[in-house]
Amino acid sequence: MSEPLNRLLVIDDQPDLCEFIAEVAIHVGYEVRAVTDAAAFRRTFEEFRPTIIVLDLQMPEADGVELLRFLAEHGSRAHVLVASGMDSRILQTAEQVGRLRGLNMLGALRKPILLADLEARLRSVLSSEPQIEADEIERAIRAAQFVVHYQPKAVRKARGMWVIEGVEALTRWRHPDLGPVSPARFIPLAERYGLISRLTDYVLEAAFRQAREWDTLGLTLSTAINLSPQLINDLTFPDRVARLAADMGVDAHRIIFEITESAAMADPATSMDVLTRLRVKNFGLSIDDFGTGYSSLKQLYLMPFSELKIDNSFVLDLSDNDDARVMVETMVLLAHKLHLTVCAEGVETQAALDFLDDCGCDRAQGYLIGRPMPGEAIPECMRTWNAAQGDER
Repeated sequence: MSEPLNRLLVIDDQPDLCEFIAEVAIHVGYEVRAVTDAAAFRRTFEEFRPTIIVLDLQMPEADGVELLRFLAEHGSRAHVLVASGMDSRILQTAEQVGRLRGLNMLGALRKPILLADLEARLRSVLSSEPQIEADEIERAIRAAQFVVHYQPKAVRKARGMWVIEGVEALTRWRHPDLGPVSPARFIPLAERYGLISRLTDYVLEAAFRQAREWDTLGLTLSTAINLSPQLINDLTFPDRVARLAADMGVDAHRIIFEITESAAMADPATSMDVLTRLRVKNFGLSIDDFGTGYSSLKQLYLMPFSELKIDNSFVLDLSDNDDARVMVETMVLLAHKLHLTVCAEGVETQAALDFLDDCGCDRAQGYLIGRPMPGEAIPECMRTWNAAQGDER
């Protein structure tokens, strides 16, 4: 039997408040577990796998910030709602701590919690989507239901001249009954069910085949592929992907693996081993979503990255946020000082691209340049964009 779709875990050292939150959540449509101590919380989290967590900040044996750290270390993707009677600034800071650790923060509620406020927060993330089981993902891999689309990436060749010379591979799933399923939904499930390695191998083979097809058309494109945290802690992965590239006749120099900041530091010793061996085998490494993690600078000089990818949250704010402009300029300068190339994602306007041009950013990616598309559409997109840039190749 499948798990309930909406599962709420609440921890508070006041049993009556736990009961209140549980009653509201059950009424809204959640299955609920309530605990009053940290040990029970850790144990129940592992067993119950909640989709939303209501977390008290002040408890006698372990405060809420410690539990936020626990959730981050265990890769929790649950929505987290912080609750406390403390000052609102402390609540905001705790919420920010969770965001910086990569958690999906739902906000904060100040005690005494109002019924209407709690109901509104719980309803905002109530899911009615059918549950997807492990065997469905396995069947989808076997039946080739997953397809790989490619988003163009432009390289700055000269001032004001950006030429498409690369793509990012993005996985899509058209479920036979559910229709399109978001990667934000099926990637965590593949990781949970132990299928992410098989799914990644499927994507690698598809992307490598596509790269060879572009080669026959005379298009020399680099391809960026996202790696799950589980794979950068798999000591067999570098040899496996190197063999696959060699067998399929793909130049490792043109493959870039994108890794998020938090993933790189989950197990630093193993990650450094795997990432260094990937670089030794001539694959590129990009630190993805840069600026959203909590140990970025340390990773930049510890890990063997070749590219820094500026998170789209900064790029989307360039038009109306001075701090975002300062941050982007600083990240470009920092990366260049460390001999890294820089790619900015989320480029949706000409003004944003012009700003990146002024900063000397090396690569840009976003809807302005091209949306994700099937591999066969890339040559025409590339010709049209490059011709408009004055490049007639």
